[in-house]
Amino acid sequence: MGRCRFVQPDVVRLTLSDGDYIDVKKELNAGEERRVWWRLVKTMTPGEKPVLDPEKVGLTKVVEYLVGWSFTDTAGKPVKVSEAALTNLDGETYSEIVKVIDAHDDAVIAEREARKNGKGDTANSSTTSLSVA
Repeated sequence: MGRCRFVQPDVVRLTLSDGDYIDVKKELNAGEERRVWWRLVKTMTPGEKPVLDPEKVGLTKVVEYLVGWSFTDTAGKPVKVSEAALTNLDGETYSEIVKVIDAHDDAVIAEREARKNGKGDTANSSTTSLSVA
């Protein structure tokens, strides 16, 4: 029997600076990966390079991966993850989130490549230790 080819809905916690964290999907499924690209492309003409929407660069991947965070409002109440909340973050925090999710995505791709190339069982490796703090 071969491996399971369906993405499991696992969530991992990634550490941010100042004791904060984000919760992200361990791996995107095929539909989510397509949405990252689809939302990023502004126009696409056959035979030409796609024109990307600069406002969406970085954001589309964050939106698909991010499921939770430790952020609260000024009253100490948890803030729900949403695209609107992301756009209201300060620039430093947003950049940190993009960087951490990009590193997580790179690790997922590396694990996938290792599995594909028969470099052992990477199913138990963890990307939860990523930190920019």
